[in-house]
Amino acid sequence: MTPMLNEPLSGALHELLAARSLRERNRELALALVAAGNRGESNHLTRPWTGTTTPQAVPEGLRLTAHSVIADHDAVALRATARTEGAAWSLIAELRFDAAGRIEQCHHLLVPDSTAAAPPAR
Repeated sequence: MTPMLNEPLSGALHELLAARSLRERNRELALALVAAGNRGESNHLTRPWTGTTTPQAVPEGLRLTAHSVIADHDAVALRATARTEGAAWSLIAELRFDAAGRIEQCHHLLVPDSTAAAPPAR
């Protein structure tokens, strides 16, 4: 018997594939924000350094390194390290995207990372 698209299984499969593609798209959008910040472009992830009301230039040498990105439907959790000359921070960001891929919400936690900036132990 050949499966038809109107069968219940095909509807469940369609929902599963649609949800997966939405998660993948949102994961890629979060990684694109990291890449844009590394190119010196001001965005939601660089706001702790550029300001929220009148964005300024991203500090020279700011580097973001994504360690994990977890997406679930329209929400993405990003764990990253941010470094400038002589300083490092752990960055946790929760991003929520709309259907068009625009950021609806962004909450982030920035914690100074004294171990990343310290010289290696001998």
